[in-house]
Amino acid sequence: MRTIRKILSAASLAMVPGLSCLAHAASADSAANGENLLVFVGQKISLEKQPPPGCDNCIIMDEHFVANYRILDTVFGDYRANTIAFDVYDHYGTPAFSTYETVLLFVSRQPDGSWVHEKYQFYDLHQGVDAQWYGCGDPYQNYPNPPRTVKARPVEFAAPVSYPLKELKPEQIKRYYPAGYFDIRGGRAWCLKATSAADLFEAKKQTILTARGIFKKGSE
Repeated sequence: MRTIRKILSAASLAMVPGLSCLAHAASADSAANGENLLVFVGQKISLEKQPPPGCDNCIIMDEHFVANYRILDTVFGDYRANTIAFDVYDHYGTPAFSTYETVLLFVSRQPDGSWVHEKYQFYDLHQGVDAQWYGCGDPYQNYPNPPRTVKARPVEFAAPVSYPLKELKPEQIKRYYPAGYFDIRGGRAWCLKATSAADLFEAKKQTILTARGIFKKGSE
């Protein structure tokens, strides 16, 4: 008879050294004012897969990576260096944010001083002619019943921004590249409206970052 192994849940992960960040990365010591959060515009230097941590009679559900990023701009938080190393845990393998050239990333400082990526939270960014960074599409995409106080607007980019649609089904195109935000033509989704990096952070602050207890509901 095969031995039944325990599958780690978010709650049980806290008992495994180094894995307390898998539920989300914010420290329990945070006063829900984002004091341990860093939000930055970054470009990848390296991403290295790590061996799974030791864990007897259990299955680790997430893959572990160490990322090194160059910081182009700090949107929120206090960090003085121009590069940062942080841990990434991803159930689906290679983190999606690592496939984009420039991204808005959310990382939280742990009690030991290390940094951990807020799981799955990022926006891919493109530079406008005003030298500011913007993310295309709905700033609240995939979040149910958002407040909608942050709104995308037409932006003139330094170079046209579009995304390939070759491997997507019609329903996926409609979901990922909704009308009004994108123009679908020539097998690509062309960006029509975008949101500044600062406002993208505000959208996350109002939704998932508050849901994770990093900010208090309604905090400024």
